[in-house]
Amino acid sequence: MSPVPLSAGLQTLFQTTISANAKGVNLTFIPGVVNIGQIQIEGTELVATITSLVVLLALGFFLLRTTLGVSIRATAENFDVARLMGIRSNRVIVTCFLVSGLLAGVAGVLWVAQVASVTPLMGTTPVLKAFVAAIVGGLGSLRGVVLAGFLLGFLETLLQTYLPGSASGYRDAVLWVILIGVLLFRPQGLFAPAVERA
Repeated sequence: MSPVPLSAGLQTLFQTTISANAKGVNLTFIPGVVNIGQIQIEGTELVATITSLVVLLALGFFLLRTTLGVSIRATAENFDVARLMGIRSNRVIVTCFLVSGLLAGVAGVLWVAQVASVTPLMGTTPVLKAFVAAIVGGLGSLRGVVLAGFLLGFLETLLQTYLPGSASGYRDAVLWVILIGVLLFRPQGLFAPAVERA
C-alpha cells in the first residue's frame, strides 16, 4: 500500500475516533529556559539541537563504520549486485524500517516539544519540509540532506524575522520556489555529485 493513502487513512481514523482538535502536551523533563552565562536559550531549542547532532553522528557512524551500515549503503546503490555478493536483503530491509521508525519517533518527540500540542494532521508540515530538504540536498547523500535541512531552516528563520507581517504567509512559498528551481537546474540536488550524461 502506498504511504500517502495509508497516512491519510490514519489521520481520518484519528480525527473520527479520538478528536480533530489539538491536545496540549507538557513535556516536563525539558527545562523551560537554560541560562548559559548571559545567554538565555529555550530548553526545547537546546534539547532539539543537541539531540539532532547526537542522532546525526550516531547515524553517520552506523552507516559508514558498521558492517550492517555498509550493507545498507551497498543495497541502496545496487540491490541485485548486493544480493549476489551475499548480503541478506531481508535483514537490510528490516533494519532500514527499524532505523527509520526510530528516527521518526525521535523527530516526533522533538516536534511535539516545539509546538506543545498534538493533532492528527501535525505530521504533514515536517514531512513536506523533510521532502524538500531531501530533494534540495540530493537523494542518496546523507551529508547533502543534512546540509540542505540546516540551510532551509536558516532561510526559514531569516524569512520569519525580516519579512513584514503581511508577507509572512509567503514563507513556505519561498521554499517551494527553491525546490522547483533545484528540480529544474540541478535535479540530482545541490550537494550531490553531478551526474554524468551519456
